[in-house]
Amino acid sequence: MIKKIKNLSFTGGVLAFVVVLSSSVMGLPAHATTPAPVTPTSTVNTGSATNVPSQATNAQSNAQAKIAAAKLKSCQNREAAIDTIMTRIQTRAQNQLNLFSTIATRVEAFYTKSGKTFANYPTLVADVNAAQAQAQTDFSTLKTNSNFSCSSSDPKGTVTAFQGYLKLEISDLQNFRTSVKNLIVGVASANGVTVSTNAGSTTSTTGGN
Repeated sequence: MIKKIKNLSFTGGVLAFVVVLSSSVMGLPAHATTPAPVTPTSTVNTGSATNVPSQATNAQSNAQAKIAAAKLKSCQNREAAIDTIMTRIQTRAQNQLNLFSTIATRVEAFYTKSGKTFANYPTLVADVNAAQAQAQTDFSTLKTNSNFSCSSSDPKGTVTAFQGYLKLEISDLQNFRTSVKNLIVGVASANGVTVSTNAGSTTSTTGGN
């Protein structure tokens, strides 16, 4: 029989990573590439006029180069921390996928072993499988788009895109969690088991056969 299936919850800590990640990239440049060196313009004597860049133009170019260099340096200082956050998020999402998948498999095995049936079981299993497939697909997308580099054309855009994929994965995992919970409730009810559902967990207990 099902014994103490606990901790069927989506870890809210992932949301905290979104906040940390957002604050980490506030100062990143949209295009953090190494500034091109300023090429001196040679003076050409035409006899009546001289083609010399104005001091104001040179000063503006130098200022822009310094700003770009400062932004690149700021990005590089945060690159390792951002990579760490992205890796940690991937790990937590993968752990959630593994947890829900394991619980679903055990519930289905228990259902088969118990010999008790109910009409809605195939639908509940189909919901679990669909939610699992969607979560896995979007997790693969999240993982593929988590390579951050300050030398890319748009490092800030990389992080913004990653956050979008993360929000989608969070929604997928919540749906997966709900489908597994519904399966537990259905199987438990077919076996005369009382299931209590809390905000952060679902617990199903019964005596053994």
